[in-house]
Formats: sequence, structure tokens, C-alpha cells
Amino acid sequence: MKEIALEIPICIIAAALIMVIHELTKSVVYLCVRKIQGQEASHNNSILAMWRYIDPLGLLLSVTCFVPFSKPHLFRIRDKKTNMVLGVTGFTVLLLLFILSVAVIKTGRLSSYPVAVFWQYMSILSFDMFIANMFPVSTFDMGLVIAGLSARHYLQVIKADSAIKLIFILALMFDIIHYGCIRLLRLIL
Repeated sequence: MKEIALEIPICIIAAALIMVIHELTKSVVYLCVRKIQGQEASHNNSILAMWRYIDPLGLLLSVTCFVPFSKPHLFRIRDKKTNMVLGVTGFTVLLLLFILSVAVIKTGRLSSYPVAVFWQYMSILSFDMFIANMFPVSTFDMGLVIAGLSARHYLQVIKADSAIKLIFILALMFDIIHYGCIRLLRLIL
């Protein structure tokens, strides 16, 4: 019971950190792309309001299903290149977080139980979030990649958004995402 009482806050902290890093990086990249294009970026001051990236439902799912998702900073993106860059950035950040956490775990230099549990949750949650973002939900990273490839296909994603979200919820309910990720992590570790 003591371990569960300790692990729940650690899981929440790890999930919140992943959400903030994921969305903050995409926001910074968005501002950089807009600056390179010579356009003024809207909402540049509010990207540092990091609590806006933390989704309460995503935190709940991180504790119950180990599959978090963050609250995206909504930008009006009109060009395909920016959509593609942001989608790829989101996937890259999650993959790098996963690789970093696995590297920390493999070094074996974890000083205490809470630190070891934190890095385990970082690896599990970042990889599960990476897989969850592969669902073509309009606001997930795959939705941004699709918008970067074709406006017509993105419109189809938006039209099918309810059905895609239903499939996503069923995958969460039946623990498909987390189960597959755990099996892969066992192979890696």
C-alpha cells in the first residue's frame, strides 16, 4: 500500500513533465518557424504558461491506463510545412524522452526507489504517449503530419474524428496500447 501511495504522485509528476516538454517544444518550434517565415507569431507570450499543456484527463489516463496525452497549444496553422514540422517534432521529442529514460535506467545508477520509479514511469509514459499520438486524431501529432501531407486527407480525418476517438478509447479500455508497449520494453530492457 505504501508503494502505491508513493507511485501515484510519481506517475502524475512524470506524466505532467512529459506533457509540458512535448507541447512546449512544439510551441517553441512553431515560433521559430514563424520567425523564419517572417511572420508574427500569435500567442508567443502564453507558451510559457506551462500548466496549459497539462490535461487533467491525460493525467487520469496516465495513472489508470499509463497512456497520457497533453493539451495542445492551439495555433492556426495554414501551411503544410509547419504542420509537418510540428508533427515530426512531437514524435521526436517523445522518442528522445523514451531513449533518455531507458539510458538512465540501463546505467543502473539510480540512487533511490523514488528516482528509479520516476525513470521507469518516464520510459513507459513517453513511449505509450508516442504510440497514442500515432492515432490520426486531428490534434495529435499524426493529425499534424497528415495535415502536412494533404489538406484533403486532413479534412477526412476531421470528418472521422468521432470514430477515430472511439477506436482510441476502446484501445485504452482494452489496454492494447500499454500492453504492446510493455512487451516491447521487456525486449529492450
